Amino acid sequence: MGRICSRRGLWRVLCLWLWACVLQGCVATGVMVPPKVDQVRFSPMKKEQRTIEEPRVKFLPREDGHEYCARITGIPVTPTSKPMACAFWNVRRKECTIVTPLNTGFNYLGHELRHCFEGAFHD
Repeated sequence: MGRICSRRGLWRVLCLWLWACVLQGCVATGVMVPPKVDQVRFSPMKKEQRTIEEPRVKFLPREDGHEYCARITGIPVTPTSKPMACAFWNVRRKECTIVTPLNTGFNYLGHELRHCFEGAFHD
């Protein structure tokens, strides 16, 4: 009986862990699916049409990246979504800063880099 209980307890822990992973996947699925604008190739704008022709780009990975971007973008961190990255730019100084959590994906960096050149292209 003790072995069955321990196996059942192990099974419950495993099920809870898997369920947590599934829930985390659902959270990630809501925000990890790239927007339509990121699912197709794009042609860069001509220099004279860009928000900043040749920006100096800074990359700022932060431990509080989700919360930091929530403050910048106004997109709240909720149980089902969170801003995965953000960019803000200073046209006068020709600077653009990309902010992400410490762990991020190339798709987020590319998306935010496009903002550095083209500004709010999907708003």
